[in-house]
Amino acid sequence: MSETCYGLKDAWKAAFRVGAAVGEKILKTEAADKIICRHFSSLTPENAMKFGEIHPEENRWHWTEADEIANYARRLGIPLRGHTILWHNQTPPWLFIANGEASGKTGEPSGEPASKTDLFRRLENHIAGLTGRYNDVVYAWDVLNEVIDVETGSDDGFRLSKWYQIGGREIYDFAFTAMQAASPRARLFYNDYNIESGKKMEATIRFLSELLDAGVPVQGVGIQGHWYYNYPDAETLCAAIEAYSALGLDIEFTEVDISVYEFNEGADTHKFFTAMPGDRIRQQAERYKEIFRIAAHYPAVKNITTWGIADNHTWLDNFPVPGRKNWPLLFDMEYRHKHVVPALVETGLSLND
Repeated sequence: MSETCYGLKDAWKAAFRVGAAVGEKILKTEAADKIICRHFSSLTPENAMKFGEIHPEENRWHWTEADEIANYARRLGIPLRGHTILWHNQTPPWLFIANGEASGKTGEPSGEPASKTDLFRRLENHIAGLTGRYNDVVYAWDVLNEVIDVETGSDDGFRLSKWYQIGGREIYDFAFTAMQAASPRARLFYNDYNIESGKKMEATIRFLSELLDAGVPVQGVGIQGHWYYNYPDAETLCAAIEAYSALGLDIEFTEVDISVYEFNEGADTHKFFTAMPGDRIRQQAERYKEIFRIAAHYPAVKNITTWGIADNHTWLDNFPVPGRKNWPLLFDMEYRHKHVVPALVETGLSLND
């Protein structure tokens, strides 16, 4: 059977959901809408539910884009991943100062820092606002995002964010507990990058084990999956899945994009590809196929979400090397499927035979 008959979501539905990150403008693009309807069974707001975007001032919410995405998902009957509650980036300055009167999405707050009591209260109010509006359509929340930093963080491996500096380790436990009370039917996730190997994986497993031992209601781990045409290999990915599933957690690959470059490639020379590089696109395809096959082998893996839909909109065009055009997704600049898509469909369908 061919890709023209089935989409990714149908081919892999017996194993896991297939999702994509979206923004409001993408949903209004006819070509993107057709891809979503055919291929994806979950959606993630790329930016619309991040703290600074949706709650720029203490008594002001910006619901417009998040509402558009939620209403689109409701119309199609597609569940959302809520992303994200507590993160060190895209946080509004008012959150961390005593009087809470600063406004804006970025920048350093001025004035006396907020007390721990105020920070906990503000987080709880934020959680109440989000969950009260979107509980009906969100099946999972990224409660904590990227709080581990083994290179420049604290002695126990936590990122030295303002969340941590004011709220301490306890704010992480509180975030999960408050989320469970406010959204009891949703799955609650810890989400992070580079946690499939090395010291950061060790620190993440230690942190998650501590949460579970303390009875904190963490139920899943999101492995972001910002990967490369030549990484990770099968052994690395299988070892990570086995380590996290041994904790009894659900696993989702939450932000998958497969770069055609290595991380910092070309940063010094500024020699970049000017068109899709055929050899690396073929290697990218093999990486995607391997990731899907491995995920299907482990019942703990519940979702693979790509961080975007098509190559015309990807954050990797400006990260980590500004102006370096990338082609990391399953659909090209014109919303046409790459050759890997029908191959993935065929592989998924064969698993159902």
